[in-house]
Amino acid sequence: MAKIAILGTGAWGTALANILLENNHHVYMWGVDSKEIDDLKQQRNTKYYKNNKLIKKPDMASLNLTEILLQRPIFFIIATPSIYIRETLIKLSKHLNYKAYFINVSKGLDPITNDIWSKTIKKILGNKNKGLVTLIGPSFAVETFRQQPTMINSVSVSIPLARMVSLLFNNNHFKCIEIKDEIGAEIIGALKNVTAIGMGIAYQLHTSINTRAAMLAQCTKEIGNLVTIYGGETKTITQFCGIGDIYLTCTDEKSRNFSFGKLVADVGIKKALEHNQKTIEGFYATKVIAKVIREKHINSPVFNEIFQVLFKNKSTSSFVKNIMKIIIE
Repeated sequence: MAKIAILGTGAWGTALANILLENNHHVYMWGVDSKEIDDLKQQRNTKYYKNNKLIKKPDMASLNLTEILLQRPIFFIIATPSIYIRETLIKLSKHLNYKAYFINVSKGLDPITNDIWSKTIKKILGNKNKGLVTLIGPSFAVETFRQQPTMINSVSVSIPLARMVSLLFNNNHFKCIEIKDEIGAEIIGALKNVTAIGMGIAYQLHTSINTRAAMLAQCTKEIGNLVTIYGGETKTITQFCGIGDIYLTCTDEKSRNFSFGKLVADVGIKKALEHNQKTIEGFYATKVIAKVIREKHINSPVFNEIFQVLFKNKSTSSFVKNIMKIIIE
């Protein structure tokens, strides 16, 4: 069985740990929250899953990254919020004295390069990276933890590498399907969170199914345009990481980005930020993608309107109508 270190002890990192433990791998978990680390040592993560137990205890849970590295895991899962990827990997790289495989499950865009995280990850790790795979697709952590049937994509420029990682996770309720379009999958993964905020706003303001369906269609179209501009494949929209993840994240209150959008429509951006205790990936990605849209003169009415609401304090009262006014084929 493989030795696998998980960087991050949040909901998704814990859910993936549970799958790997079920598959009899050795799992070592590193985090910065002492309460979560103490919980994991007791086979729980009460912050996210109350008193529901993991399949079994992780082999190690520690605040000390060096302690994790002494176990010499061959796979590292990057499960921190995307805003912490850079500092986490720089710290890891300083102490890692051998080559390993990396699996990224964080979503978003690098706010420094305005590009996908896989490029940044490869650059930071350099020759210590034996290969990088991104896991992405329709997967609420709580449902994965509860062993509900889930299918996602294992994404890498190397299909054999993607398949090797898939085999770590595959079992009778969790399945990874390999694809090569690293750019397309990651752009969709970042933008579906931005979309979810917009859809949350629209859902809060309109009960009309017509309105909601039209908004989702327009958002998907704008995502497809940006996938092409970044150099990805538009057909990736049809994958689990495409329409599957877009639908999941943009229509259900278990999505923190969708719920955040509803809250923004209800109380305004300032109060929504004050009330929110979770990392909202779409909030950060909105600023990045708005810059790209401006620089490349892209017609993207939904993403532009979301940016205006989140960062320019624009009212949501005419959110959908404002978008309809400027939609151009």
